[in-house]
Amino acid sequence: MTDFYHDEFVAAHYDAAFRGVPGDVEFYVGLAKQATPPVLELGCGTGRVAIPIAQAGVPIVGLDRSEPMLRRARERSADLPNVRWLEGDMRDFSLEERFGLIIIPYRSFQHLMTVEEQKSALRCIHRHLVDEGRLALNIFNPDIVLMAQWMSQRRGGVERQGSYQQPESGRQVELWASNEYRPSGQEVRSLFLHEEVDREGTVVSRVYRRLRLRYTFRFEMEHLLALCGFRVEALYGDFLGNRFEDLSPEMVWVASKA
Repeated sequence: MTDFYHDEFVAAHYDAAFRGVPGDVEFYVGLAKQATPPVLELGCGTGRVAIPIAQAGVPIVGLDRSEPMLRRARERSADLPNVRWLEGDMRDFSLEERFGLIIIPYRSFQHLMTVEEQKSALRCIHRHLVDEGRLALNIFNPDIVLMAQWMSQRRGGVERQGSYQQPESGRQVELWASNEYRPSGQEVRSLFLHEEVDREGTVVSRVYRRLRLRYTFRFEMEHLLALCGFRVEALYGDFLGNRFEDLSPEMVWVASKA
């Protein structure tokens, strides 16, 4: 099975099926407006966040390692002169520019599956920031109750994630997911099921795609940032600016180059 983000099917369905975290676009646009231009987005995908930043008048570079995703980002931003798209890997990239703000929205940092990959990315980001430049990213807050339930009575369960309209046929697609937690490696493995349904309710297409993410705990992330030369400015529990607490859905980090 093709890597999730290099998959043509995923790229074609991504904007309809995965809508980000409530308030995230507005949050990152606000930071971009405060920053010394240009801005760099890592894991930019199809441009869900970068394009609104460009539309707000801020020069931005989007970097991603998925050519299918970048192709759609270029199509969506053809009329914007202040956005550029580059194919590259956040673990190891080298650009001539230095940025006032680097962002990693929608939990893309969690695609880094080892501590060495995380450190490599953070050190690369540090090199590409101007003095006092900022890094902003969000990751989900690991839900230990959910993990315990999965490891006891919910193992192998499938849950409905919502529905969306198929971009080409216009038919409804039901999105389901089954998650497998591996605490020893702080890893979650997801199997997504896309079921396309016709007007009579008959399933006419069923597509499976797999995704792996590494989850990170609060102080683990704080130590990673400090180790790689960052000073934490803020940690929020959501994109409304609420403080991070036990049941917060997200960890929204803002850090500056020390």
